[in-house]
Amino acid sequence: MRIVSAILLSFLLFSKTGTAQEQLGLRLESYAGVSSLALNPAGNLNNPLRWDINLVGAGVFFENNYVFLRQTSLPDLLRHRNDANFVAARDLEGTPPPNTFVVDFFNDSAKRYFQFSGFVAGPSVAVRIGENQSAGIFTNLRSAGSTTDVPNNFSFYKYDDRPFFDGFQVPELSGALLNWAEIGLNYAFRIPTADGSMNFGINLKYLQGYEAGYLENLGTYQHTKLPNNTVSLGQPNGRYGYAAESNDAVFAERNGRGIGADLGFTYIFQDHEEGYKLKLGAALLDLGTLKFDKNAQAHRVRTDSTVLVMLDDYDHFENLQELDDLIRQFSRDVLADSLASFESNTFCMALPAALSLSADYGMTEHFYVNALLVQRLPTLSITAKRGNLFALTPRWQHRWFSVSAPVSIYNWDEFHLGLAARLGFLVVGSDNVGSIFSKGNYTGSDFYFAIKINPFKLGNSDGGSRGKRRFGRNGRVKCYEF
Repeated sequence: MRIVSAILLSFLLFSKTGTAQEQLGLRLESYAGVSSLALNPAGNLNNPLRWDINLVGAGVFFENNYVFLRQTSLPDLLRHRNDANFVAARDLEGTPPPNTFVVDFFNDSAKRYFQFSGFVAGPSVAVRIGENQSAGIFTNLRSAGSTTDVPNNFSFYKYDDRPFFDGFQVPELSGALLNWAEIGLNYAFRIPTADGSMNFGINLKYLQGYEAGYLENLGTYQHTKLPNNTVSLGQPNGRYGYAAESNDAVFAERNGRGIGADLGFTYIFQDHEEGYKLKLGAALLDLGTLKFDKNAQAHRVRTDSTVLVMLDDYDHFENLQELDDLIRQFSRDVLADSLASFESNTFCMALPAALSLSADYGMTEHFYVNALLVQRLPTLSITAKRGNLFALTPRWQHRWFSVSAPVSIYNWDEFHLGLAARLGFLVVGSDNVGSIFSKGNYTGSDFYFAIKINPFKLGNSDGGSRGKRRFGRNGRVKCYEF
């Protein structure tokens, strides 16, 4: 549809990014081990087990409030992945035939967003050293990208029904897509206090960048829809760039590198003989930058005039291998020279930085309620910004199994209900379980899993720790029982 081409071209100047939910069922519990380090580098200090190894894990999240599929679910889509047909709601006449999904668009007054993230967790280990220290090493492949705060004027029906020559202002906005790998070292230590302990942790990460892209509108411009599938851009001022592997590459190429860090703190008020009464936490996540200097291009367009862009000229661009041609076409349209937009063969992108605040309250020895706030932070370089999240997560945990049911608000807009379970060494969960188990207006999904190993010893309820830690009223260690 031509309208989609117009909107996608407009995103070239103003998409703003974010990343996804936080795999709460995998990260929050006391037995999370090395998985907890992604939300707080001090997280493994209160693991009852001496060590935890992640063999493999993965997760994917995507969500949007622009387009949806009527009355379907993720299993329906997977079941018909090879024979699915799609029809626009405006073109539908009568009941849709079998294997046909109806594509519709939101038509309210909200700003629009598209968000995606994924991860693959490789071999990783966390080890407690005595009672007051913990260390670990972890490996991850990560991906993040999206658009948020898109002006409502670009909603499908509003834009499609908009009269010709009726322009509107597009504000300063930015966006990015980032794929990278990280190898991290973790260290954390505990300082006992009269009523519990203060805990400090740090993750230091070496980063390798693969594919990346960014788009940024640096000033407000006038966008006008014109006849013959044409738009006018009044005084556009933007920059964009990308790094992608060469066409003959057999494996993914490293196109950039950098360093990153996470900083974490927790305060534990000890009360139960096993576990704690209250744990308060704060962390700065994904501080760092990647510099892309291989297979990379940075471009800039700026003019004081109004330029016309004929969208039909972009219809024949169908894959990433033609990205160079698309960029040259856009430079020709805006600057009257296909090479005028080029600036550099290098650019920098920041990690999706965020502040994490949490409170974990122990109702009983096994039942806890967690409150978590993740708020994205501004960065000096353009980035695939993290999504904002507030979640309440009740959970029941035991050495060999656990169940958690997070209720979350994503980007202060979408309510999600999640469900996760751990059985022995397998963790499976979703922070948006409704998209999997119930039919409705399908806007996205979330799913994650992990396979782990940790101390195993029959007849010992703590799974291999040398004894049960006991605490008195003031949180002081009494003794060990062997």
